[in-house]
Amino acid sequence: MKALKILIVILVVIAGIILIPPLFMPSELFVEKSRVMEAQPEVIWDQVNCLENWEFWDTWHQDTNMTGSYEGPECGVGAKNVWTYKNSEDGGSQTIVESKDYEYIKTELAFVGMGTATSEFFFEKTEEGTKVTWNLKGDGSYPIMRWVNALMISPGVNQAYEDGLNNLNEHTKDMEPMAKYSSGEISTKEVTSQEAISIRVTATMEEMGDKMGEAFGQLMQAAGAQMAGPPFAIWYVWEGDVFEFANCLPVVAPISGLDGIESIKTYEGKVITITHTGAYETTHHSWDLLQKEVEEQGLETNGDPYEVYLTNPQEEPNPDNWVTELYWPIK
Repeated sequence: MKALKILIVILVVIAGIILIPPLFMPSELFVEKSRVMEAQPEVIWDQVNCLENWEFWDTWHQDTNMTGSYEGPECGVGAKNVWTYKNSEDGGSQTIVESKDYEYIKTELAFVGMGTATSEFFFEKTEEGTKVTWNLKGDGSYPIMRWVNALMISPGVNQAYEDGLNNLNEHTKDMEPMAKYSSGEISTKEVTSQEAISIRVTATMEEMGDKMGEAFGQLMQAAGAQMAGPPFAIWYVWEGDVFEFANCLPVVAPISGLDGIESIKTYEGKVITITHTGAYETTHHSWDLLQKEVEEQGLETNGDPYEVYLTNPQEEPNPDNWVTELYWPIK
């Protein structure tokens, strides 16, 4: 009987040790770290708003035992990172659920067997650069999760957030802001053929701007009063850093006898199309969407893709406002 009483006392003491301290622990996991960074808000925001960029600064992405993949859009609301561990069934996901340009980002995290949490970033412009605040909010249910949070999660997250913010500062301090762009809705329509004059060139990415500018200058001089619409380019080859394309200009009637300039008739038929707003170097984002739609819908292409430049850079100097229509002929 005495032994039983001693056992009961021991169990009561153990229960007290386990159950009483959590009564005074936070009812919610909350970790928050801040750092003033050298770069401007738009630079840092881009590195957080696009989840694949986390591989350059987030400490958890350096875990060689973890493998990850990405779903949804490249950046912003709906972008999702899914990860698993090589030697266990553990893993999780993080999804951007709110994103306000250069001010705020919220993500939802789901951990296999460990519940869910939310994480927030706040970006505040300061005289020194940008104050970035990063927090994590999660379950603090009594009593087990309070012990887990106090002994394991909070210390680990505190250190990871501090290191991550330091890495983010180092990664972004010499960066220029990413060009802004937007993609419209994808649609299909019929286009009619038109007369045009064309100069076909091959160029690297670095040479492209100069060669296009030179070619369009020649075409506009040759067309004169016969110019009948905005310039466009037909893309034939894009392998690595080498591009082969035709710079074209619509004209009222065929023009012959021009040295180095070809007279052509443009494609007529069905196309899939999207409108892109932003600098020319950002159009690949909209081209990616168009190509993905072609693949997902099982569409059969029917010619070379082309893009029409609706904005005159001399009249609108801000590249963020340049409008380009992208077309891909389909059957």
